[in-house]
This record gives sequence, C-alpha cells and structure tokens, in this order.
Amino acid sequence: MSEKMILTLAIIGGTGKLGPGLAMRWAGAGYRVVIGSRKAKKAQRIADELNEALGIETIVGLENAEAASLADICVLTVKASAHEAIVDQLKGVLDGKIVVDTT
Repeated sequence: MSEKMILTLAIIGGTGKLGPGLAMRWAGAGYRVVIGSRKAKKAQRIADELNEALGIETIVGLENAEAASLADICVLTVKASAHEAIVDQLKGVLDGKIVVDTT
C-alpha cells in the first residue's frame, strides 16, 4: 500500500469482542489503527497486546473521542443499545468522516 493510500481507522468501542480482531487484521494489512474505548488505559493495553502479537508498534489506544478525531474512517463496534450514547459523545468529531456500524 503506498504512503498516500494509507488510511487511519478508528475502532470505537474497540476493546470488546469484535474490535481487537478487526484491529489485528487491518493493522496487519498496513492500515493505521487507533483503538478507542471509554478508558484510554484499557484501549492502550489492548493495542499493546495486538502490537506484540503482530510484531509491530503501530496500533494505538486512546479514549473514543480522541481516536475518532485522528481517523479517516470510524468503525463503531459498540452494541446497538449504546449507539445513541456514543454518537452523542462524538458529536462534532464524526463530521465529515466515514462511519461504519458493525451491528
């Protein structure tokens, strides 16, 4: 993938069941990946585990809003029942971004 084409993907709610698997595959394919969580420390712990498993240091863990602000594409991996709350938290941050819902 050329440097111009590399996108940054934020996985919002990325510390649950789906997020780490997506992060691992996208990072392995050369995308920049930011894992978002309500707690930045938890997101960074998951990022560290994935970086170690892949032998890379490019996955980053941050709080959801900060992760979304850095991304070209935001992938929501939260339960449908949490959508309203997370979208309210990210108002303004998601403007102009591609948002993918995994539910």
